[in-house]
Amino acid sequence: MRKLFFASVAVLALSSAAQAANTATTVQVGIVNGSSVNQQGHVNDSSTTTQLGFLNSATTMQGTTTPSLNNASSVTQVGVFGNSATTGQVATGNNTSSISQSTLFGLPPNNAAAVGQLGLGINSSTITQH
Repeated sequence: MRKLFFASVAVLALSSAAQAANTATTVQVGIVNGSSVNQQGHVNDSSTTTQLGFLNSATTMQGTTTPSLNNASSVTQVGVFGNSATTGQVATGNNTSSISQSTLFGLPPNNAAAVGQLGLGINSSTITQH
């Protein structure tokens, strides 16, 4: 049990450490999805994150602790009956990311998703919210 705990801590430390190039793929599914993804790539962030829940309040933060030079990531956040997901991105260079936040069923206002982006270079990202 003790070895399993330390192995889990080591995996967690590796997964949250800053990398020069972040190409991670993350998929999170839950009935009520309040999960959080924290991705910090020093140079390039081209990760793919998908978060899905019947009620989705998931959070994805990229470059907010250690700003990435370039961000070309893809973030998809879907709530079947309600979506209040949040995505924050900070890039000191170029931001060409693709962000899609949506809700599938129900009456408005079911999509209360939020996106915050800060870039010092070219921001040509695509954001779709519905």
